[in-house]
Amino acid sequence: MTVATNDAVNVIIKDVELHWAKLDKPVDPFGTLQYELQIQAPKKREKELAAFGKVKMIDGGKISINLKKKAVKADGSDAAKVRVVDATKEALDPKLIGNGSIGNVMVMQKPYEIKAPNGKVTKSGISNMLTAVQVTKLVKYERNNENFVDFDAEESTGVSATSTEDSPF
Repeated sequence: MTVATNDAVNVIIKDVELHWAKLDKPVDPFGTLQYELQIQAPKKREKELAAFGKVKMIDGGKISINLKKKAVKADGSDAAKVRVVDATKEALDPKLIGNGSIGNVMVMQKPYEIKAPNGKVTKSGISNMLTAVQVTKLVKYERNNENFVDFDAEESTGVSATSTEDSPF
């Protein structure tokens, strides 16, 4: 399904696996606050998904692409969050989406051009921005504490988080 708005087009990618959803709060992996989602599908959908990002081969005869949306607009104001809904289009808490959930994703595609100071186009292409996710089969995210290692509570030795004493390290 394609909906045109000015020169941008919204495209819905149906029936994909959802992985590594970071849609509740933006993350800052390389100096840019953004929302992220990896989608996976069978290898036979490689040509279809190549229009939305770099296709990577993964285990099990599958492919994946990473989708993102910047959390801050060019003018410095906050961008809208990625809309997350369930199969009936009711709002869904993005923190519930676990790896292997199934759904549909909406991506806005917009042509761009980069011009040199003389006005000559040096690069052009199509940018992709994740705008919405519809979860049709939820695999609820649950933190796996099985391999999680944390500190044991220790008897206090008088050192606190606000201590100003020099560290021995």
